[in-house]
Amino acid sequence: MNNVYVILVEPVYRGNVGSVSRIMHNFAFHNLRIVGGIPEKEDFVMGMHSEEIMEKAEVFTTLGEAIQDMDRVIALSRRHGSKKRVDMNPRELGRYISELEIQNSELIKIGLVFGRETFGLTDEEAEICDMRCHIPANEKFPSLNLAQAVGVILYEVFVRELGDRKQEEYADRGSIVEAVEYAMGVCEDIKFFKDDKDKKYISDYFYSLLYRGNATKQMTIDLKKVFNRVYLCFFGRGKGY
Repeated sequence: MNNVYVILVEPVYRGNVGSVSRIMHNFAFHNLRIVGGIPEKEDFVMGMHSEEIMEKAEVFTTLGEAIQDMDRVIALSRRHGSKKRVDMNPRELGRYISELEIQNSELIKIGLVFGRETFGLTDEEAEICDMRCHIPANEKFPSLNLAQAVGVILYEVFVRELGDRKQEEYADRGSIVEAVEYAMGVCEDIKFFKDDKDKKYISDYFYSLLYRGNATKQMTIDLKKVFNRVYLCFFGRGKGY
């Protein structure tokens, strides 16, 4: 579980941070990051026997700083709708994470971002995350307690880890960014975009395709191969990659 980081954005109650630490301990996770600092309200009692996780939590000023070294960032949100996409449910998230392997002695680092107890994540905060996971619940009362939401997600990852893991060489963030920028560069060269809005839509689509598909390094290479062939058809020579 060393590659999974639980990231709490401006938690309000210290007891909830303690509860999150305890549930992390239950399922063998230990990387806790907090945006804004550990609140002073309440005490450590909810984190009994898991105080070390809470005490060693890394504290950041902004969410952007907390996720800057992550290869995958997944926002957990109860909100969903036509303008608030949902990429996966908890079970799909568990399967997604379990497929990621240690590659070249380095970890594919995954950040799971949980919002405030009061109003969750802002639209801007959710937007800088790569994907969104929605926990289905009673439509009349869909908001879970912070620690309960963390528990649902970590359980799904934990039980997947007990089974066999798929052996693949998964792409890190740098490889994905490089592949998308290459594809976008070809599209720019062949004047594919109608306007800046269209350009952003296509860029977001490529990123969503690779992140949701849990892209392997070979997939990023294949994407560049395809767009190199497109470039060849237009200009009579390859772009190189």
